[in-house]
Amino acid sequence: MVVRPVRLGRRALVRGLSGLGAVAAFGPGRARGGVGSGERVLERARSDYNEIVVTERDTVRTMYFVADGTWYIESRWDTAHPRSLDLDYTRTMMAGFLVRPEARRLCMIGFGGGQISTYLFERIDGMEVDGVDIDPEVVRLARTYFGVPHDPRYRTHVADGRLFVERTPAGPRFDMIVLDAFRGVFVPYHLKTRQFYEALRARLAPGGVVVANLHHSTRMYPHDRATFDAVFPSCHAFASERGLQTTLVACRDAEPLGTFELRRRARSVAGIFDFDVLGLASRRYRAPNYPPGGRILEDGFDPADLPEAVERHNRACHDDCPYPTH
Repeated sequence: MVVRPVRLGRRALVRGLSGLGAVAAFGPGRARGGVGSGERVLERARSDYNEIVVTERDTVRTMYFVADGTWYIESRWDTAHPRSLDLDYTRTMMAGFLVRPEARRLCMIGFGGGQISTYLFERIDGMEVDGVDIDPEVVRLARTYFGVPHDPRYRTHVADGRLFVERTPAGPRFDMIVLDAFRGVFVPYHLKTRQFYEALRARLAPGGVVVANLHHSTRMYPHDRATFDAVFPSCHAFASERGLQTTLVACRDAEPLGTFELRRRARSVAGIFDFDVLGLASRRYRAPNYPPGGRILEDGFDPADLPEAVERHNRACHDDCPYPTH
């Protein structure tokens, strides 16, 4: 079988997005060129994986990943409203609780500033969190500047997300696994394959879900959806408030979830969240929001070579990502 690497460099990916508004959705958040008016730099850090800048403007702190001179928002936290989500895509990712309202064991792959997991930990009684990030500097800065709780039920792990999952024994470990692991503006290939999604599904409790932050304007989106559909019996897609990103909720078990039941579940969790969850429910796509013909993404390496493949993929995503399609 011939594997053709499809290289999607930053410029090619930007060209693959539709319009300037989509560029603003690129990566974890909007992109721009540097420190804004009224922003002051709290700390700059460089690791093996990222160049990171933390800034503050009035009460708002922002973590940026810097790539090729462009700043991409990784996390944003308003210290005046510490129990709110400031970014559109993070609110949309709460769609997981419209499908699985009773989720209490959360694994966050791609920790960033910890805003999603901290928001849920502080708002939902009994929540347990395992936050995973490959970059020790990201975890350190999150704990220093972004209000990450110090609690035995809130655990952080410095590890690649794939390796963390594979080293976690299979079984009903988590009710919800959230995927938001970007290397700059890319998701490393080993976090996009059928084998990875099968490993995730094997660690979900009955009724559990995987919640993924996807960009539907990229050329990879049909392949991403085909790969999720090959592993999970039910997938529900929700548009972000500005329609620039998609949150996909992939279910371990078949979950048809009609409109009436979705709205009922949304009402059951409305008191937990501080935004319009019924509006979020109304943004579920009723039909596929991608063209047919996507290819299932496969590892393309021997399982025994996983650590080497992980390192290779993470480093390949520094400048561009070679995404093989079969």
